[in-house]
Order: sequence, then C-alpha cells, then structure tokens
Amino acid sequence: MKPFIELRDAAIGWLDLIGPKGTGIERFNASVPGLLVMLGWYFGLVLLTRFIQAATLTGSTPGIVEITVALLLNGLPLLVILASTALTVRVLTPTASPLRLMVPAGYALVFLLAIGLPLSLFAGSSFAPALQGVLGYMLYRLARQGGPFNIGIAVGYAVLTVVLLVAIPIGLYMLLDPSLPTPD
Repeated sequence: MKPFIELRDAAIGWLDLIGPKGTGIERFNASVPGLLVMLGWYFGLVLLTRFIQAATLTGSTPGIVEITVALLLNGLPLLVILASTALTVRVLTPTASPLRLMVPAGYALVFLLAIGLPLSLFAGSSFAPALQGVLGYMLYRLARQGGPFNIGIAVGYAVLTVVLLVAIPIGLYMLLDPSLPTPD
C-alpha cells in the first residue's frame, strides 16, 4: 500500500473518467486496503481543512471537541455516498462489486474537498451548488463506466446521491434546532 501512488492513480483515473476517453476505472484500487487508503486521505484532508480554516478565520487551532465534531459531520457525506453506492449495486446486481464504485466515489469527495477549501476561504459557500453539480457529473460518469449502468440508472444514481447530500445539512438543522415551528 503506497498512499501517494494511489492518490496519483486516483487523480489520473478521474481525469480519464471525466475526459473524452471514458476509461480509467482500472486505475482505482477497488479492494478493502484501497478503501482504507481513500478513507485515510479523506479524513486527513478534513483535518487539514479544519486546521487551515480555524487558523485563517479565528487565528487559533481547533480544540479536540471541534475536531471530533468536524470528523463526525464530514463523515456523513462519505457515509451517504458509500451507502447509496452499495444500495445501488446491491439492488441492481451488476457485474461490478460495490468497492469498484465506492473507492472512486470516495476519491471524488476527496478531490472536491481539496478544491472546495480555497474556494470557501475566498468566496464562502457561494460555490457549493457548483461543486455539487460537479460531484453529480462525476458520479454519473463513474456509474456509466464503472458499473457499467445504462444512462437512466447512472443519472438516477447521481441525482439520488446529490439529493441525499443536500438533504443532510437540512435534516441536521431541523434535528438540532428545537425552535423550528411544527405543523399543527
């Protein structure tokens, strides 16, 4: 297991997947060690992002509670992507294993997190819808090439995953804010 080589292969794989060739699914390590390396990169980047945001916005380092909360909250989108991928593969039973799609989908989040950090520091959350659209396109291409699913299923998988990712913050806000009015 060489994490930097796997990250390089994942970047090249995604460039090939979204490019005109449409190949590149073979570059991902679709195994349990590959999934663990992807998880390490994701949570390492979450920590780095949290430290950079805290240093630039507040001028201090985050405490252990803030780090734990950041890891838990940022683990939810990854969990949603992995769950929707596993559910899609399990229900449709294509020739691909769930790991064949889970690992590239996790790396898509890693790369979007890396792109989103400088954008969030300079422009706040105004680029969030664009990043969600990019993620949707990446998931569509992944489903078309990695599944391989037909166009309708690939679009449904991408839309389902992005809708779930959009619904997470709204649901958490509704759960954590008791002052919201309830219908009578």
